[in-house]
Amino acid sequence: MAARGDRYTKLNRWRAAAAQVGQTGLRAPAVQLAVQVGIHLLLGAVLAGGVVFQKFSPFGVAMVAASGSGLCGAGALAGTCLGYLSLVDFSTALRYLSASILTFAVDFAFYDVKVLRRPWAMALVAGAMNGCTGFIYLSQWGWRTADVIYFLTEIAMTIGSAWCLRQVLLPLRQSKEDYELNDRRRFSLLVLVCCVLISLSSLHLWRDVSLGRALAALCAMAGAWKGGGAVGAALGVFLGLSMDLAGSGAPLYAMAFGLASLAAGACRDRRRPAAAGAFALTIAAVTMWTWDSAMQISLLFEVLLGTAVFLILPNDLLRQLSPLVSALPADGLSRGGQDYVRRQLEQAADAFHSLYESMRSAFRAPINNDADVSAVFDRAACRVCRRCTLRAACWERDYINTFNALNDATAAMLARGKGEAGDFPRHFVDHCLHFPAFLDAVNQELTALLYRRQYNNRLRESRMAVCRQYGQLSTLLDHAAAELSRELVPDPGKQRRLAQQLAARGLELDCQVFRDEYGRLRATLQGEDWREAARPDELPGMERALGVPLRAQPLDNSLSLVQLEPLMAVAGIAAKKKDGETVSGDAGTYFKREDGTLCVLLCDGMGSGPLASRESTLAVRLLEQFLTAGVDTEHALITLSSALALRGEEQGGFTTIDLLQIDLFSGEGSIYKLGAAPTYIRHGTLVRRVTGSALPAGLAAGEIGRPDCTRIHLEPGDCVLMVSDGVTGTGDDEWLRHRLADFQGDSPKELARTLITDSPEGATDDRTALVVQLEKRERIPKQA
Repeated sequence: MAARGDRYTKLNRWRAAAAQVGQTGLRAPAVQLAVQVGIHLLLGAVLAGGVVFQKFSPFGVAMVAASGSGLCGAGALAGTCLGYLSLVDFSTALRYLSASILTFAVDFAFYDVKVLRRPWAMALVAGAMNGCTGFIYLSQWGWRTADVIYFLTEIAMTIGSAWCLRQVLLPLRQSKEDYELNDRRRFSLLVLVCCVLISLSSLHLWRDVSLGRALAALCAMAGAWKGGGAVGAALGVFLGLSMDLAGSGAPLYAMAFGLASLAAGACRDRRRPAAAGAFALTIAAVTMWTWDSAMQISLLFEVLLGTAVFLILPNDLLRQLSPLVSALPADGLSRGGQDYVRRQLEQAADAFHSLYESMRSAFRAPINNDADVSAVFDRAACRVCRRCTLRAACWERDYINTFNALNDATAAMLARGKGEAGDFPRHFVDHCLHFPAFLDAVNQELTALLYRRQYNNRLRESRMAVCRQYGQLSTLLDHAAAELSRELVPDPGKQRRLAQQLAARGLELDCQVFRDEYGRLRATLQGEDWREAARPDELPGMERALGVPLRAQPLDNSLSLVQLEPLMAVAGIAAKKKDGETVSGDAGTYFKREDGTLCVLLCDGMGSGPLASRESTLAVRLLEQFLTAGVDTEHALITLSSALALRGEEQGGFTTIDLLQIDLFSGEGSIYKLGAAPTYIRHGTLVRRVTGSALPAGLAAGEIGRPDCTRIHLEPGDCVLMVSDGVTGTGDDEWLRHRLADFQGDSPKELARTLITDSPEGATDDRTALVVQLEKRERIPKQA
C-alpha cells in the first residue's frame, strides 16, 4: 500500500509543479516509467501471439502475472488483450483474456498480502486461472488422453514462464543499477527469448521462411561461438525445442540446432566465418539425413538468413554477449581446462558421426501392408470363391456358419503357421466345391500375413532403437554439461614454479596449471616455443617443478602435460586365423584414455573370414571412439549393440565383445562382456575365471543388450588373460589355467604365442590371446 501511495504522490507533485510554471515538462522518472510501461505493453502483445502445440497460448497470461499490479501490470494487461484479439482466433482469445484479467484482478485486489509477494505466488495464481478457464473451454469437446497431457503441460509452462519472466522484469521495474547476472537470471532471460521467438515463428518473411526460426538460428550460432561447445549445444537444444513446441512438437529442431551449435562451438577460437560455416553445414547435413520425413527445406533458407546477419553484426554487440553465455566467471576455469573439455566434446561428436555412418545403410522405407487375420480368408475367398456357384449360399445365406467354421480354424492355423484340412469343420470341407484350392490360397495369404507381422515387428524394433540412439545422445550431452560444470581447480603455486622453470630454460610460454575432477594435475603450454618444451630433455625439469611424473601430449599450437600414472601395463598379443581363411574374424586393440584408464578390447565376429572381420573391426573402431571421447562404458556398449542390431537386419552378423578397463592410478578395474569367452586373472599363483551370460552385440538391443560387468582390483605383478573362443573351445580349460599360473612374468607376448600354438583343440576357429601384466612405474621425480 505504501509503495503504491508513494508512486501516486510523486505523480501528483509532478502535476502541481507543472501547473505552477504553466508548462508541462517531462522529468526523468516520468520518462523512465513511460518506457517501462511501453516495454511491458509491447512484450504482452508479442507474447500473447506465442502458440505451442498448435492451439495453446499461455505466455500472455504468464506476462500479466510477472508484471505486478501497478502501471506496468496494467500496460502488460493491455498489450496482452491487444495481442490475443489480434493474433489468436476469437474463441481462444476469450479464454486467455479471461485468465489474464482474473490474474491481474487477484494481484490488484490482494497486493498487500505478503504471500503474493513471493516469487512463485503469482506464477501459481496464473497457472490456476489458466487451468480453470482452460478446463471450462476444453470440456466442450471432451477429453482425450492427448488433450489431458497437453493441458497439464500448458499449466506447467504458464507457471514456469511466469516465474522466469518475473526474474527478468522485476529488477527492471525496481530500476536496480547493480543488476547481478546470476545463473537463475541467465536461464530466465533465455526463457524470455524463447517465448518471443515462439511468437515470431508464425511470422513468415517468404512462403515457409519464418522470422522466429531465423532469429533462433542466429542466437544459437552467436551463443555457440562465444560460449563454446557445451554451452552452445545446451543453448541450441533449448532454442530448437522452443521451435519444436511452436510447430509439430517432435524434437527435430532441438536435434538440428543442438548438433549445429556443437559444431559451431568447436570453432570458438576461430573467426566468425568458420563458426557460421560449421553451423550451416551441419544444418544442411541434418536436413539431407532427414530429407523424406523430417526437416523442412525452409530451414536452410532460415539458417542462411541468420548466418548473413551473424556475419555483419558489430563486434561490440557480440562482445556484450559473452557474460550471458560464459559457463564460469572470468576468474574461474582456466583456458587450459576449457580446452580439455572442448576436446572431449569434439571427440564425442566424431564418435556419434561414425555411428550414424554405420547405421545409415540399415534404414529402409516401410511398406504399408495390413496384418489383420480376417484378411487371410477375405483374400482367399476373392481368389477362389468369386466364380463358384455356391458363393451366394456360403457368403450370404449361410454366412454365420461360414464365419464360425473359419473362426474355428484360425487358432490352429496361427499356432502351426499353416492351415490343414483337419483345422476346418467336416461339414465345411464337404460342402466346399473347391476346398483344396481354397486351402492353398489360405496358406499363401497366411504366409504373407506372417511375413508382414515379422516385418512390422522388426520395423518397430528399429524405430525403438533409433529412439534409444537419441536417448544416448541426450545422455552424452548431459555428461558433457556435467564435465563442464565440474570445478577444475587452478594451482597457482605449481603454475608459478613451472613458469620459473620455463623462464630459466629461455622458453617464452604461457602456462596454466590446474587439477581435473579426479584431483590429477594437468598443464597447458601455449606460445611459439611449445615445440621446444616438447623435447624429451625438457620433461624432467618440468616434472621436478610440478612434483609429479608427466606425459606430454602435443595439441594444436600448444602442449598438454598430464600427470603420469603410478602403474603401467605390459601387453602381449598373438593371433592365428582359421585354416583356409585369408583373414581372421577376431579384432582387438588397447589404448589409454586421458584420465589414465587403460582399455583392452577383444572382439570375435560371427563365424570367420571377411564378414566376421568386418563386424569385429567395426565394433572395435566404434567402441574405441566412444571410450576415448569419455562416454560412459555401459552406455557405449548398449548403444553399439543397438547399432549392430540395426545393421544386422539388412546385412547380418554380430560380434562378441570382451573389454578390460584398468585405472592405472588405483588399480581398480572392470571387465565387460557381451557373449565373450572367459577371462582369466592371475594373482600370485591363484587363477580366477570370469564369465558372463549376456548375448553378443547385435543380437539384442536396449536393456536386453546390457553387458555383464565384473569389478576387479589389480596390483603390480597381476596378470589378465583375454582369449577368443577358438582358444578355449568347448573342452576343459584346465591346461590354460596351469599355463597362466606357471607364468613367471618374463614375456607376455611369448605366453600369448604359446597359448595360440599349443592349444589341444586344433585350428578349427580363429584364435587370439591377449595378455596384460600390471607393473609399477619406477620413474618418480623429486620436487624442486
